[in-house]
Amino acid sequence: MDMPISERRQIENEMIFRRANEQIGINLDEVDALNVADGNAHLVRTDDLLLEFRCECSDENCHERIPVKLSVYKEIHLNRDTFIIKEDHDVKAIEKVTVVEVDYSIVKKNKSTTEPGKKLNDTDVDNS
Repeated sequence: MDMPISERRQIENEMIFRRANEQIGINLDEVDALNVADGNAHLVRTDDLLLEFRCECSDENCHERIPVKLSVYKEIHLNRDTFIIKEDHDVKAIEKVTVVEVDYSIVKKNKSTTEPGKKLNDTDVDNS
């Protein structure tokens, strides 16, 4: 499905922010692995661990944080078309608010696009 580049870019921004948030769980797994080395489990991560995730809105300049339990964050993202954002950070052209909580909203994409790659494409442009 064709969509304007600006809408596609907004959706990609949200996917990139979600990927950064998901990295938190991976990092916690690594910390947990280090903490069982002595034979005793001193786990950092539990599903009830309250973390501050980055707002997954489409605004690349947004730096707002959302306090939510790890288990809630995981549940929200069982559907890959949903994102957690601060209230009123939705863009009606690309998403619909499906849930409103005290500290955040959950949005679902109106259209889908593929997830952006894990690395930037090589280019001749010198941005220095």
